[in-house]
Amino acid sequence: MTKNILLSILFVAGSTCYAQDYTLFTKTVRSFYASPAEAEKQWNTLVDTERIPFAIGDSVAFLYRGEAKSVAWTGDFNGWGYDSKFSNQGKRIPGTTLWLLKTSFPSDARLDYKIVVDGTTLLLDPVNPHQQWSGVGGGSPNSELRMPAWKPEAITQFNENIPHGKIAKDVLMHSAALGYQVTYSVYTPPGYSSASNIHYPVLYVTDGYEYLHEQMGNMPVVLDNLIEAKKIKPIVVVLSIIANLLTVRTTAECKSWP
Repeated sequence: MTKNILLSILFVAGSTCYAQDYTLFTKTVRSFYASPAEAEKQWNTLVDTERIPFAIGDSVAFLYRGEAKSVAWTGDFNGWGYDSKFSNQGKRIPGTTLWLLKTSFPSDARLDYKIVVDGTTLLLDPVNPHQQWSGVGGGSPNSELRMPAWKPEAITQFNENIPHGKIAKDVLMHSAALGYQVTYSVYTPPGYSSASNIHYPVLYVTDGYEYLHEQMGNMPVVLDNLIEAKKIKPIVVVLSIIANLLTVRTTAECKSWP
């Protein structure tokens, strides 16, 4: 009996130690509803400290200021509008032009998003300095929510203390099949020499512009780190660059690809 009581006490104590404290988050959100003057003060504080969206633990408050009939947030968390189960509509704080959406995500999440004003206008968050580029449309930014426990993957970070491969950019080749010039870039691993007898595996990557770009795929840095960590063998990568993506002919060809 005594043993069971002791185990119960330890379990409760352990649960308490790991429970999230919502006090500061709740207090901050409630301060927006205390009065219009207090809401403005809190808004300015969060803007000055670059804390919008405001996140603590697994809780987050999206905030926007501006005249509107409706304000919502869309992004990775609701399939960019395709997941209707996620409640993404903000509520206007009385007496102000401030809008707020309170929700929760894993504390280590990193999510792209945009603000939707009046149901049609997509905006970058004007007070959030963090942005992540998307490959859609040849590269465009989204606002980025970094939850408090999120940390960037080590393999995506440039390491000046390891050998680096080389990139031959904007190589032109006439395609007999397509009937026009094709642009591509080539990554070669550290120590590569065309004069050597070493045979390297070759990876062919479509959407090469996006995978090559530092703000998107950042593939050369990832490859350098993976090779250095011996997680992959040295490899040659050919990245196709569709330079005339917006032409009618190329668009039609892209739609025909499986």
